[in-house]
Amino acid sequence: MKLSYKISLAYVSVIKKIRAQFIKSLISLLFVKSNNTKKILINRDGAFGDSVVALPSLSVIRQNFPSAEIDLITFSDRGITFADFELEDGLVNTILVKSKRDRNKTIKELKKNKYDLFIQLPQNLGLYKSIRNMIIVRFFMNIKSGFGWDYGRIKSFINTQKKYLPIPTETLRLLNNLKAAGLNGEMSYPIKAIKPTDQVVTDLLKQKIVVFIIGGKLKTKKWPQEKWIKLANLIGKDYEIIIIGGPSEEEEAKHIKSQTKNSHNFCNKFSISELFYVFKHSQIAISNDTGAMHLCDAAGTPVIGLFSTKELSPKWYPNSEKSIVIEDDNSISNINLLLSLSNLFNFNRRTAA
Repeated sequence: MKLSYKISLAYVSVIKKIRAQFIKSLISLLFVKSNNTKKILINRDGAFGDSVVALPSLSVIRQNFPSAEIDLITFSDRGITFADFELEDGLVNTILVKSKRDRNKTIKELKKNKYDLFIQLPQNLGLYKSIRNMIIVRFFMNIKSGFGWDYGRIKSFINTQKKYLPIPTETLRLLNNLKAAGLNGEMSYPIKAIKPTDQVVTDLLKQKIVVFIIGGKLKTKKWPQEKWIKLANLIGKDYEIIIIGGPSEEEEAKHIKSQTKNSHNFCNKFSISELFYVFKHSQIAISNDTGAMHLCDAAGTPVIGLFSTKELSPKWYPNSEKSIVIEDDNSISNINLLLSLSNLFNFNRRTAA
C-alpha cells in the first residue's frame, strides 16, 4: 500500500474514533437507560430506498419490544415514504409523515405523547445534526431515554475508503447500531406482498420474467435508454421483460417497449406491495441505483445493480449474495452490460465495469 493511502486511512480512522467516542459520551450524558419501556418513537427520514433499507431495523425493534406502543415519524417533502407501504400487522402503531417545514410544530405535538424511548435510525445526519437532534429530543420533547445517533460519514478520501475499508450496506449499518444498543433479532422485511388484480399481470408472471428498473433521481444514476433497448433485444424471446419506473419514466418506458419484443411497460402502475409481489415472482432484475432496487433485493430476487458515484456507493449495494454490482466511477453510461446470457445470469460475484 502506498504511503499516501496509509496516511489517509490513518486520518479517517482517527476521526472516526474521536467522533464515535464523542457521540457515545454525549448520549450517556443526556439520556438514561429505559427500564420500563411502554411508548417508543422512531425517527427515520428519507424517501423510498431510505425506507426499504430500514425495514429490518423496524422488525428487530418490534421483536425486542413486543408489547410496546411504537410510533414512527419521518420528515419528508417528496417521494415515497413508509406511509405508502402496507406493513405487517402490529409492526408499528402509527406512521407520521410530516413536512420538514413543520418540524417545530410537530416536535411540540409529539411532546404531548410522553414517549419513554426515542430511537434514531440515522440517515447520514452528520455530527452537527446528530448533536442538534439529541438536544431537541431530550430537552424540547422531554424524552429521557434515547440512542441510535452516529457521527455521520467521513467525506474525505472517499476513494481510499472504498478501496481499503469494509463498508457495510445501509441495512447492516442500521442493524449494527441496534446491536450495539443491545437489540438483536432475526433480519426480515415486514412488508406485505399483494397479488395485482390485473389479469394481464398475473398471466405474465407465469412466464420467466426479467425486470428492468429504469428509474433514478439523478441523470448520472440512470443507464442510457439505448442500452436498455439493446439489452432487451439481446435477451430476446426467452424472457418477458417488465419495465418498472415512476411517472417521470413513462415516456422512456414507452420508447423502450416500442423498440423491443416481449417488453411490457408497467411504470407507475403498482402499489408498493403489488410491486413487492411482482419482484418475488421474477427471475432477475437489472436496476439503476434507485429505491425500487432495494425493494427487489428485499423480495429475495437477484439484482444486477448499476452504480456510478464517487460517494460511498457500497452502502447502497443490494444485500443478497445472489446479486452483483457493476460500477463505473465516472459515468453510468460507461457500463457495458451487453453480455452473453450465461454471463449475465451469473450471480456469484461483484465486478467492476
